[in-house]
Amino acid sequence: MATILIRTIIVYAILMLAIKLMGKRQIGELQISEFVITLIIAELVAYPVMDSDIPLIFVLVAVITLVAIEVIMSYISTKTKMLRPSPCILIEKGEIKQENLKAVRFALNELISEIRLKNYPDISMIDYAILESNGKLSVIPKAEYQNATLTQLNLAYENSGIAHPVIINGELNPQSIAEAGKTSEWVLQSLSEQGYNSLSDIFLMSIDNAGKIFICPVQTYKGGGK
Repeated sequence: MATILIRTIIVYAILMLAIKLMGKRQIGELQISEFVITLIIAELVAYPVMDSDIPLIFVLVAVITLVAIEVIMSYISTKTKMLRPSPCILIEKGEIKQENLKAVRFALNELISEIRLKNYPDISMIDYAILESNGKLSVIPKAEYQNATLTQLNLAYENSGIAHPVIINGELNPQSIAEAGKTSEWVLQSLSEQGYNSLSDIFLMSIDNAGKIFICPVQTYKGGGK
């Protein structure tokens, strides 16, 4: 049992390292070739977990070989235009490119569904729809359906940057406090001004670069019997 546990941990480490070496953080970012290699690696590493007669070095060599092949092919594809995946236009200037839909085996119902997921209920609202090389659909609406920006409306705006969580679960977050350019004393003073006297009462407190404070207190639940 201990042998299986140790080998499982080692194989898990090998598999995670292999995926990291391919440079992807999410499974949704995998290209087809990367996905296939990931499946092969997963199949390879399963055998030595259950069969202690198979040396782990064999699996390691196989995994390194597959990862090396993928890395080399990725490098070649970036240098060779013919091997580089290219986007496919499915809607151009409001016209559905039926031949392109057939070429990439993208059903019309699927296209309509994807457009609805982009918050456009009618396909006639779309100027361009492009199937990107990573398999995701980019949608550009017609001018009359695009959201107006503050610049177009000639409205002043302030870049608030990101919100820094200075208190999490009743505890000060020194790193975020420093990133916000504040001090722990300032945070405590701000809490007091908002009517909170204890850190334990705060579930989350954040402040953005414009100085806007957000406070979410700890919720208290009243007990009830059945």
